[in-house]
Amino acid sequence: MVAKIPKVLTVANIINQKVTRIQFTGEWFQAFKQPQNKGFWFIYGVSTSGKSTFTMMLCKALALLGFNVFYNLLEEETDDTDFIDRINLLQMNEVENKFWARSYNYNELVAYLKKNSKINVIVIDSATYFFDNFDQYLEFKKMFKNKIVIITGHAQGKNPKSSLEDSISFDAKMKIYVNGYLALCKGRTIGPNGGRFIIWKEGYNRLNGDNS
Repeated sequence: MVAKIPKVLTVANIINQKVTRIQFTGEWFQAFKQPQNKGFWFIYGVSTSGKSTFTMMLCKALALLGFNVFYNLLEEETDDTDFIDRINLLQMNEVENKFWARSYNYNELVAYLKKNSKINVIVIDSATYFFDNFDQYLEFKKMFKNKIVIITGHAQGKNPKSSLEDSISFDAKMKIYVNGYLALCKGRTIGPNGGRFIIWKEGYNRLNGDNS
């Protein structure tokens, strides 16, 4: 028996669909405007570029807007001093009822998310530590297509380092390249300032010859 074919959409159907956007304001709006409240993000950069700090800043911004954030930490351990220092630096205690962290492998995270439907935002740090291949990424995407999934990755120059990370970057709705304490949006929703978000102003100015 042939499965029922979904009804085609008219222009009016498309325009009148109910969509919800992330209500970014201030510097977040200037850089990223107001992306839809679902979809996959890919944040990549070289070591010591500010990528981890930016990812945590994004987590806090989303938590402050009411999203429930789960941070799947794989490159570090939850008791590593670097991770603890980042939590303290960004005062994540201000969103402690909206933020959780653990280190889960693929099957563990899928099981956790299926039991905890309240999670709106999933952070995977990082792609090559979590996904075996691109097909597994697509499988994960299909299961959690209605959530915000933020995946971090490494860079080789200005490009994703591995073929897996390159494929994820190509597929992701929001792509953010981090270098020299600057996050640059290359995704589909770019804010009025051209998608630039300064992570650490003092460090950014120092690298760019401005000591004021």
